[in-house]
Amino acid sequence: MRISSRASVLALVLAIGAGLAFGLIAPAAATRAHVLSDGFIQLLGWLMCPLIFCMLADGTTALGRNRALGRLGLAMLAYFGAMSLLSMLAGLVAGWLLEPGIDTAAVADGGAVLAHHAALAQRALPEWINRFQALPATNLVALALAVPVGMAASLWPRTPLLAWVERGRTTLLAAVRVLLWFSPFAAFGAMASAAGHGGLGALLPLLRFIAAINLVSIVFVVVVYGAVARLARVSLARLLVFLREELLLVAVTGATLAALAPLGDKLERLGCPRRLSDVVLPFSYSLNLAGTYLYIGIALVFLAEASHVQLGWRELGVMLGVGLVSSRGAAGVTGSALATVAATAALLQVVPPETVAMLVAIDRTMKCRLLTNLTGHALACLVLAAFERSLDRPALARGLARGPGT
Repeated sequence: MRISSRASVLALVLAIGAGLAFGLIAPAAATRAHVLSDGFIQLLGWLMCPLIFCMLADGTTALGRNRALGRLGLAMLAYFGAMSLLSMLAGLVAGWLLEPGIDTAAVADGGAVLAHHAALAQRALPEWINRFQALPATNLVALALAVPVGMAASLWPRTPLLAWVERGRTTLLAAVRVLLWFSPFAAFGAMASAAGHGGLGALLPLLRFIAAINLVSIVFVVVVYGAVARLARVSLARLLVFLREELLLVAVTGATLAALAPLGDKLERLGCPRRLSDVVLPFSYSLNLAGTYLYIGIALVFLAEASHVQLGWRELGVMLGVGLVSSRGAAGVTGSALATVAATAALLQVVPPETVAMLVAIDRTMKCRLLTNLTGHALACLVLAAFERSLDRPALARGLARGPGT
């Protein structure tokens, strides 16, 4: 797994370098390379709507099956909802205040360049791809139907409905994984087109975006997670040290799922009952994605600013609501947060979907969202165990004092 991750990162780095060189050497030809990234994003956005539907339906079914959770279930949903709302709101506000997308060279000509790119993409891409253009109203209706479908599957488990949903989820996840193998080509096209239009100046907004998301993630962990940890009487600094092996594993593999099994063992050593972590962790991996919400919030504002779209409180509010729903598909696949941004952009029609290609070149560098997510999963188990009065405080103190090697 580690070799595969390094190979994919190396392929992206080489593709970005080649695209930058091509854009600087032959800018006229490089501006047409955006067809690669446009096709990639269009296919990714098309896959994400049914994937989000299946994940929402599957999550609703799981909640329906576990109605006996009672107080823990209510506390878990309330905690996850609060963290999701806070992180998405923090991402949107941080993007609005930091303005990482202002003066973006890649779209310096504003709507005219975007319209030109979209027209070229429509003519250059195969006709069968263009038939799958996202229809926002249809997508929103489909997502709204996911909850009743999941409830029906939980009430009548013997029907084939649940099997269809699970099979669709597995198939779509596999399709997204296959499509992500071609991300270096999309990165090449996006960087070549950006460099062809703006030269080396096209890199500056992307660097500002990377700095912004890392800064906001650190602030969120220190301020929000720090406050939550204090309320639960848990040392956040010592917890991060205790989880350093899992954090490193996630950073190397690029997937928080890689740390699921060892995280459960570590939490048990910290006094969190296994029966509780076995229930909370699966839900947390689907519903408690603060790092992903931060990324999606800042990314949407960044793309809007890069496209010279004026954002008011109404637009930010709509982004908040739709982003919280569409991000249900951001678990389980490396790079799927980018697909969620594309799906959200298509649903909203506030940000031109083709501008999402700008993020292809740097998406794999966004390790901060994965590390924030993993920290949130561990903290959620400890907080809920403390709420249930089942947290073994002496074991917690011993574990944090001795470190992960004991």
